[in-house]
Amino acid sequence: MMGEMEHKGMPRPNPDAAPLWAWARWVDSKGRAHTRPDRRYSGFRNQYDGLELLHLRVDENRVLCTDFDQYHCVINNWPYAPLDAGTWPPAEYDRWLDEHWDDPAEVKAIQYRANAIVDPKRLPDRWIQACLWTITPHDVADIRPACGKPDTIGNHG
Repeated sequence: MMGEMEHKGMPRPNPDAAPLWAWARWVDSKGRAHTRPDRRYSGFRNQYDGLELLHLRVDENRVLCTDFDQYHCVINNWPYAPLDAGTWPPAEYDRWLDEHWDDPAEVKAIQYRANAIVDPKRLPDRWIQACLWTITPHDVADIRPACGKPDTIGNHG
């Protein structure tokens, strides 16, 4: 991820820096995409008690957005199939994987840039993660408890 951020023109602020991770878009249990999480969502229940949720507004030049489902390819060094591969017949998808499994790292990097990195201006209706190097006070649009009903959440300053 750090290499792709630098490739995009987002230089590492210092040699020890690690990227910060956030959701740019998430998909609920009914398949609907959102840019703001519903803190009442059952998947959040009892997992984030006592934590705060930051709502950020970050200039698109400071963030790298990637398809979360495609990121497992990075972790496992798999080829990166096109985003519409999920709609292919299974045999076609298996054939594509077989043909690209042993692609060299340079080819996989091109696949990754074409099939996993997404334009922040046109986020697909998929789980999209965002990585950035820093968060400034100006980036913070809102801070709220990570979980709970909206009517029970107060202003945290």
